[in-house]
Amino acid sequence: MAVERVNINGSGRRPSDDAREFAFDVLVDGQPARRNVSVVCAGSEVTIDGEPVALESIFWVSRRAGLVLLFTRERTLAFLGRSGDVEELARTVERGSDRAAQRSLLQPLAAEVVVCTAGTAASGTVRGTPVNGLHLAVFTQRGLHLFANDHQHSVPWPIERVSEINTSPGEPGRAGLRLNGPDVSLTLRYLFPEEIQAVARVARRVPAPVEESGSIEMFGKGEVAPPTPADFPEFTVSAETLQTACLDAAGRVRLDSSFTARFDRGYFERHFQELGEIALGPLILRRSAAVGASSMVHAVEAMDADQLRQDSIAAFHAAADQLFDVYGGEVESLLLEKRLAREHASAARAPNERTSLAGTLSKRMAALDPVFSKVLARQHLLSQRLQAREHAPPETEETGVEEAADEWRSAIEKLDRAYGAAWGEVLNEIADLWSAQFLPRLKELAVMPGKRLSETARLAILATVTFVIVGALALWLF
Repeated sequence: MAVERVNINGSGRRPSDDAREFAFDVLVDGQPARRNVSVVCAGSEVTIDGEPVALESIFWVSRRAGLVLLFTRERTLAFLGRSGDVEELARTVERGSDRAAQRSLLQPLAAEVVVCTAGTAASGTVRGTPVNGLHLAVFTQRGLHLFANDHQHSVPWPIERVSEINTSPGEPGRAGLRLNGPDVSLTLRYLFPEEIQAVARVARRVPAPVEESGSIEMFGKGEVAPPTPADFPEFTVSAETLQTACLDAAGRVRLDSSFTARFDRGYFERHFQELGEIALGPLILRRSAAVGASSMVHAVEAMDADQLRQDSIAAFHAAADQLFDVYGGEVESLLLEKRLAREHASAARAPNERTSLAGTLSKRMAALDPVFSKVLARQHLLSQRLQAREHAPPETEETGVEEAADEWRSAIEKLDRAYGAAWGEVLNEIADLWSAQFLPRLKELAVMPGKRLSETARLAILATVTFVIVGALALWLF
């Protein structure tokens, strides 16, 4: 978990006030994982258990199945922890990483047309040379290039056999590919399904001949061409679905004709409208950030699927809190109105319902996980294509940016529909909770005989009122 301020780290230095400290499981150069290691991001470096790594020495950052992989010329590092923390680490490192090194890595490969890049756990052999540990894989239309520390391995297409590695229950996120040929036997893990499919398509094909060019490219396309403009979905489906779902849920609540003076249809329409606004919050917030994006790169960052998922989980919990705050407020109001003893409040509380609703919300979120994962995979593929375009020479053909952008937008539109449908089901369950539990309990409180004031209390009140009236008359007369 991240904290705002940290103590002196293992190096004996005190980070600045804006430092961020995390606890991650860390792998360095493929060695066994070190558990619960202190990782501090401060200024221009990341400190791992007291050992600093300069951000400018990092030439690539890759997000893989809950991992963040960092590549430098001296070492490779992997961090495993909470998704929000690893995402924050990745963004911090990306801001200070060596962009020139990224360009120098990709530009020589641009003529091959980069299909995708991925941090991967590689094992096997290439032309008799052992390959093991974390590598940056650059897949092009002509072959595979693996980078780790100061060495490189290349595998040209076509490859004899390409087979997919399916994820097993004990290895979540470790899907990948096996490449086998006369001089190659490689296993590559931590690949997204979209990357696996894209690589499998090109790996079996004979590449087209390369046209020789005597020109020397001095600039990357990103330096001489305008950035790809932002273009993203409107999230109109979930908004329209939720608007209808709020009205339907309000109409679904079974009202008691003897109780409508307090709880009428308008009461529940307002109540469910508030819940609907909480539900839409994450989508509206992300879209608002993307609207101001100057390029597709920044729009994708603003619409980050992992952060959107975390925001959605928070919205589910916020809606539950709002529901029980409203119900608790009605209980308190009736207790005061009827002057009922506090023990009646305990009977009206709903701990079991809160637990049950929390379980329901967890199931709804779990059902959305595959949709979020699909958006995240498309997002990474689009980011890779945009990055490849930025570093490519000006005359290089496009690297599938439009195709990746269309697939990303399509995945978000599916999320939009699934999100609205999931919330519609939640609102219906909340309506049923009001009908079956909350309103009957509130009615029980409402029909309880109120606690009468004692004779002494009534006389005291009468005396106080009389005193006030007499005092007012005296002031008026004199």
